[in-house]
Amino acid sequence: MGTPPSVDSDLARIQESIAWLIRLGEFHRFHRGEAGDGPMLDRTAFLLLSSLTDGATLTMGEIAERLDITPSTATRRVAPLADAGLVRRDRRPDAHRTVFITLTDAGRARVEAVREARVETLRQTFRDWRADELATLASTIDRLTRTLAVELTQDDDFADRHVRPGPDGVTGARQ
Repeated sequence: MGTPPSVDSDLARIQESIAWLIRLGEFHRFHRGEAGDGPMLDRTAFLLLSSLTDGATLTMGEIAERLDITPSTATRRVAPLADAGLVRRDRRPDAHRTVFITLTDAGRARVEAVREARVETLRQTFRDWRADELATLASTIDRLTRTLAVELTQDDDFADRHVRPGPDGVTGARQ
């Protein structure tokens, strides 16, 4: 027994809306740019830099684990960020083969500028929405993100590692 036509119709609308959201995000990033000077940050670069904003120094392996990418991909993703002066690569005398990655002041400033520009874009986009509507949207997007993280990766811990809980401490499909 299949799903009712109205549910299929809603699912088709959701799928198309998600596709448009992704497309509009890419359009905005490429055509309007991002705040301030510095290199454009794609999603992975932004997430990589954001994972270092708490002052952490991470190894390539830790970065790979946090972003769910291979260590060799992490190395390739870090290289242009280091070349741009956004992160620093260090080796320690007690761990010759391990590379430690630290966010530089320029990297921290870039993340903050991009984050502030993105928030300002959203502020302008949702300027006519009420606070309760924004709270509902935020909770719904949190739940969608967690649900997709679990369903698409088939990894129950993926969402716990990557999806931030909402203000109530709960998000997602496992409520």
